[in-house]
Amino acid sequence: MEQNINQLIADAEAAAKAGEIEQAEKKYLAALEVDPDSASAHYGLGTIAMQCNQAEHALKCLRRAQTLEPEAVDIAYNLAHCYFQLGDPRQAVLQLQHATKFCKADPVFCPLIADFLLRLGEPTAAIQLLSRLQVLPPSEQILLARAQAAKANWREAVSILKRLNSVLPDDAKLANDLAVAAGRLRDYDTSIASFERYLTLVTPTAKDYLRFADLLLIAQRADRCEKALKLAIELGEDSSEVFVMQAKVARLNADYSAANLALDKALERTANDGQAWTMRAELAEDTQLKGLIELLSAELNQGDELDLQHRALLNYALADMQDRAENYKDAADSLLAANEAQHQSLQDANNTYQPKHTEQIVDRLIEKFNRDMFDSADVQIDASSTSVQPIFIVGMPRSGTTLVERIIGQNSQVFNAGEQEAMEFMVADFNQKTLAGNLPEPHLISPHQWSELRELYLEKLPEISKPIFTDKLPHNFRHVGIIHKLLPEARIVQLHRDWQDVCMSVYSRAFTAGHNYANHWSDLKHFYSECERLMAHWSSMNSPRIMDLKYEDLVENPEYYAKQLVEFCGFEWNESYLDFHQSNSKSFTFSEMQVRQPIANKRVGRWQKYADHFPELSEL
Repeated sequence: MEQNINQLIADAEAAAKAGEIEQAEKKYLAALEVDPDSASAHYGLGTIAMQCNQAEHALKCLRRAQTLEPEAVDIAYNLAHCYFQLGDPRQAVLQLQHATKFCKADPVFCPLIADFLLRLGEPTAAIQLLSRLQVLPPSEQILLARAQAAKANWREAVSILKRLNSVLPDDAKLANDLAVAAGRLRDYDTSIASFERYLTLVTPTAKDYLRFADLLLIAQRADRCEKALKLAIELGEDSSEVFVMQAKVARLNADYSAANLALDKALERTANDGQAWTMRAELAEDTQLKGLIELLSAELNQGDELDLQHRALLNYALADMQDRAENYKDAADSLLAANEAQHQSLQDANNTYQPKHTEQIVDRLIEKFNRDMFDSADVQIDASSTSVQPIFIVGMPRSGTTLVERIIGQNSQVFNAGEQEAMEFMVADFNQKTLAGNLPEPHLISPHQWSELRELYLEKLPEISKPIFTDKLPHNFRHVGIIHKLLPEARIVQLHRDWQDVCMSVYSRAFTAGHNYANHWSDLKHFYSECERLMAHWSSMNSPRIMDLKYEDLVENPEYYAKQLVEFCGFEWNESYLDFHQSNSKSFTFSEMQVRQPIANKRVGRWQKYADHFPELSEL
């Protein structure tokens, strides 16, 4: 009997491989007549049913096969596919986990199961499974890179992809994957170079050039972005997205006429485009406000299907114009709607502000970077290390960091680098290594380890044309301790602004998810208080490399306080520092329009216009 059933199974498998489905089914059924408990026959009928899109029947056959051979990896793997076809991803994952128990280091099934796990949103399990294999061929390395990227482990993903790109330089998909991963890591030089190589390996489409333009804009390469946009349009790109990007570049170049023309085209294609309306509100003349407010209000009333992000952006834009038209009650209503939409997005992503977590971070920083750390010897700079003199401008967002940068940037020796994330990434690497036990606590770090961290920071900086440069990323107020230790040549300017004005300004803008405190008044005030608490600690160290500056003092008496600022940075004062508004240099922040105007104190006390509409401003 055994020989007979084995022959029937072999004949059935041969028929299935030849595409003779009916013949294969007959052979499997004949095998079951000989032995009703043949796992191979039940499994074969299940795979045939899956080929014929008979998922329910396949499930019945495969479950019976698994009952008979519970440790069979191929049965569990196919059951996972069956459950997935039936719309039950949870059971599919459970079957893959079952298969994982028994596949050991199988070079065939490990990659197959890992790939399926990754598609089902289980990158950690995929990475663990691939780690069983002693040798990973390129296809499995690509899979591992994708899994690392899915976990936002961009550094690991980039490392793998760089190796693969050196082995397979003509693989377009690899070049594209490296461009994406390096961009996520803010390694824009690698990202741009990889995307350029990708463009040489394919016949570029309009979408390719649009993606390249987006990368170049994020990397603050506005001139190159403009060229990529032209190529996209020449190849037929006609979406609102391409014209929104055109408008952004034109605005950066202070060509507001061209920006408005591009926005016209964007809104013709998508009447409720949130980014287009944001810029339209910023660029609108006073005489246009009434008509634009009516038009945008109508769009919002019709936009029942708007997602939360677009609803928020449109309400922020509407509030901006209502504020300028002095309709403060309407502006307050629009801001409330915008921030409620933003907060809902944060809730949906499980990313709401956690006050206790912020307090713990501040407590830990104050404990680790104490007087002893500040008084200890500075990092010794190797002769081979790049010579830099960064000027960090830190504080709450909307506290005047852009204004200070533009004043300092009037000096021809200074490069205005804007909001750089190099320090954020270096600190993230530092924290990761500390948690993993690969670096000790700050007071135990060796001079050599500090030097390595310094070099990592310098590697993450984009191409900067001058050794003296500004970095105005506001949240660097958290990193003053490590900046002070790591970069003894740096200067740090801590900005302070009245809490009601700064909170009102933050509440009025569409900040990213990284600013999850920005949408509730109590969260805003709490984050402001923690920011001030930490900056007060840095100030108490009495370092000559740290300066505190109040926004209100600067705008009330600009010459006196700008002179102090300039001299603190090591420069000789002259009145041209106050002519920054005449400069055509680009600003990649919310304050881009404001910095093209002379210093004025009209924004001091702005919160009072909303005191009746947001009682939280007085109660907090």
